[in-house]
Amino acid sequence: MKNRYRLLLISLLMILLLDITACTRGQVMREPNQRAKVQQIHYKEWLEAANRMPYEEHRKHIQNMSQLFPGVVFYKGNPNKKWVALTFDDGPDNYYTYKILDILHEKKAPATFFIVGKEAKMFPEVLKRIVSEGHDIGNHTWDHMNFNSLNTSKVKQEIQKAEDEIQRITGKRTDLFRPPYGIATVEDIKEIHNLGYRVIDWSVDTVDWKGSSAREILTFVNQEVSPGGIIVQHCMAGKKGELDGTVKALPRIIDRLRAQGYEFVTVHTLLGS
Repeated sequence: MKNRYRLLLISLLMILLLDITACTRGQVMREPNQRAKVQQIHYKEWLEAANRMPYEEHRKHIQNMSQLFPGVVFYKGNPNKKWVALTFDDGPDNYYTYKILDILHEKKAPATFFIVGKEAKMFPEVLKRIVSEGHDIGNHTWDHMNFNSLNTSKVKQEIQKAEDEIQRITGKRTDLFRPPYGIATVEDIKEIHNLGYRVIDWSVDTVDWKGSSAREILTFVNQEVSPGGIIVQHCMAGKKGELDGTVKALPRIIDRLRAQGYEFVTVHTLLGS
């Protein structure tokens, strides 16, 4: 009887070791691109922010702010031109950003990347590639902290620290800014404007950070896109670190919208500057 228990215990230990080995192997597969390291952008805060401001409420918030601050807050461009701007938040990283850049290069489609300063510091060569290939860049704060938890002084610090890093790497300053989660108060916007930025929100939310499938992302775009639209996607982070749906959907978005007569432009072009 004791031998049976001993054999059972040994079998269970072997199964456990196999599971651990399999998990470790999966982690090793990701290490060349440091995916595990670079995919930690406050996912819990993201969910909390989304819960505080649901989709329709956020849309109304953006529209209200654009009316309160004309020429400062934008969520779309000229509706009389069939232009659309692709935007990508939270990068750069050295995995998904590369894949997205490869697609944009192949399709000859310009885009605008809203840069998180600490990620730029980690992957300066990726940021340099973004700029060298003719894409727009915008400031997306130093480490993507929710403005709801910050005072005005800290908001300013988050923006300025990111700007300093972007300038150090690219030699350029940007006048485009996107607040984390697209949320900013009246006082925040006044401070952002005083720093020389325009606030860029969006009219089409692909919700790709949830790990949405390519089909879901395409559905969001098809339902919401209109002339002058600004589409928000991500080039880093996402639920469980996965943005595979974003990568798979991107060439289809470009092909489908071009077939409908849309032209892809940067945010600066969209706004006429």
